[in-house]
Amino acid sequence: MAKRKKKSSKGALIKGMSKKIPKIMLDDISFRNRMKDILRGYSGIYALYNGHKLYYVGLAKDLFWRLHSHGRNRHKEKWDSFVIFRIKRVNYLKDIETLVMSIVDLPGNRVKGKVPKDADINRLLKEIINIEAKKVQKLRKTLRNQ
Repeated sequence: MAKRKKKSSKGALIKGMSKKIPKIMLDDISFRNRMKDILRGYSGIYALYNGHKLYYVGLAKDLFWRLHSHGRNRHKEKWDSFVIFRIKRVNYLKDIETLVMSIVDLPGNRVKGKVPKDADINRLLKEIINIEAKKVQKLRKTLRNQ
C-alpha cells in the first residue's frame, strides 16, 4: 500500500503577492482596471515604500481602494512604490499587521498592533521573575538569620 503524500499548506494564507510596483502605475487607466480585477474579492496587507525604505504597512478589505486612498491622504507625498499581498482569510489580517509592526518601527504607522493580554509573553516573563525574586529574598532572609 503506497503512502499518501501529505498535502502542502503552502499558499493557504497568501494567495498572491507582487514585487515593488511604482506608485505612478496607479495613474494608468488600463493598469488600474486590471489591478481591480486581480484584487477583486481579496483582502490583504500592503507595504508602502519611499525609495528603498519601508514607510508604511497596512491592511485592507479592499486593497485597490486602500492604495488609491493613500495616494490622496496624509501619506500621498511620502511613498513612491508599493507591494501587495493578497490574503483570502480576513481573520488573520490584524494579527499579521501586528506582527509586522512589532518587528519594524515605521514612520508612517501611527497605530501599533495590540496583543491580547493572555498572549503577552513579557507579562508572563515578569511574573516568573517576580516569583523567582521572592524565592531569592526568602533564601537571603534564611541565610541572614543563621
